Amino acid sequence: MNLEDLLKELQALIDKYSADDAEPTDEDAARMAELTKSINEIRAQQTATAQTRAATVAAARAAIENGTARRVDAVPLARSANVVGVGNAYDVTDYDAAATRAWVKDVAERSGVQLVGGTALTDVERAAQNHLIEQRAEFTHTTGNTDSIIPVEIQSQIISLIDNTAVLYGDIHRSNLSGQFEISRHVSITKGDAAKTDEGAAPTDVEQNEYDVITLTGEEIKKTVEMSRKMAVQSLSGFQQYIIDEVSARLAVACNAFSHTRLADTTLGMAAANKIETAKANAIAKSDITGMLSKLKTFGNPAAKGVIIYANNDTIWNYIAMIEDANNRSYFVNESTDDPTVQGRIFGKLVKCDDSIADGVIKAGYPDLFHGNLFDGPDVTPYVAPRSQKRCFDGYVLFDGGLVVPQAFAQLTIKTA
Repeated sequence: MNLEDLLKELQALIDKYSADDAEPTDEDAARMAELTKSINEIRAQQTATAQTRAATVAAARAAIENGTARRVDAVPLARSANVVGVGNAYDVTDYDAAATRAWVKDVAERSGVQLVGGTALTDVERAAQNHLIEQRAEFTHTTGNTDSIIPVEIQSQIISLIDNTAVLYGDIHRSNLSGQFEISRHVSITKGDAAKTDEGAAPTDVEQNEYDVITLTGEEIKKTVEMSRKMAVQSLSGFQQYIIDEVSARLAVACNAFSHTRLADTTLGMAAANKIETAKANAIAKSDITGMLSKLKTFGNPAAKGVIIYANNDTIWNYIAMIEDANNRSYFVNESTDDPTVQGRIFGKLVKCDDSIADGVIKAGYPDLFHGNLFDGPDVTPYVAPRSQKRCFDGYVLFDGGLVVPQAFAQLTIKTA
């Protein structure tokens, strides 16, 4: 029985004997004593519960006010006085957006940028920022914890913009392992490649593959974005977009250039035999392109994107697009796609414009067989340059990679003499 039922029964017994002042029977007296005891116990329990709840609420309010409250995404509030009868209620605060605003305000304050509306954090933004720092401390083991952790939302936007503008880097296969990263390179099939056999017969020879394993620890890539003091008055949304756009643009150039450096590396890059020159100086022929393409191998490794040809704008339009057949028709087909780096096709292969490649150099290969790993980043560190008062933002990534098949890429250089 609940408290209300107990009170009703006790009141009924009292009313039974109050009219004629008669003494209750032994049985009714015992029942009245039992009811009184149960009612007192329930009221004592309710008082203790109310005191505990009041203390919890007071502690939570104090934590919110002093900025030590932990983030809570879904708190049932069904028993709260302000939601009695409406079912379960939940905290629907967008903590991700609050964390983003907190990070942008923190970067602005540390770099001396005056945001319209100021850089003071609200209680929600401070709580979201503290939660972000706690997550980093709990789950990140390879990067030092700082008081300014870039939100996932901004990090994802920077990564997306880098992929859309860094041509080769945007095409390659990438992982996000925080620890050791190994590349198992398929160097060659030394014996027993697939061959025709009679029905039901075993292979005539067992395939033997040559592999080597290379452990990568990552290379630091940094690029700085500068903003003059005169420019240092921004709206919060405008400042956030400025950081995203400028940092991604700088890192895109650096990451793409580094990927090409790895292609040229004697250990992690393409095989030496896959680097060839044109037959004639200052000219390119069909046989030069087909000769480069004939060097490419996958050794059965999956390469969904197929072969892509990379060259800069000058090389594409002054050389590749000028290769003609016997009837003076160009083998190059101008083709517009959603990817602005695609300039067309030749012999069925996409041709992409890549400014990281020098004049007179053409590279072709399977970008899926370039395996890279983004160990850390992108990250953004703000500071003010002394004397010049420029507001600086260092973009940072820790990246490394290489070809899993050295014959997966080839390079054609146009001879100059």
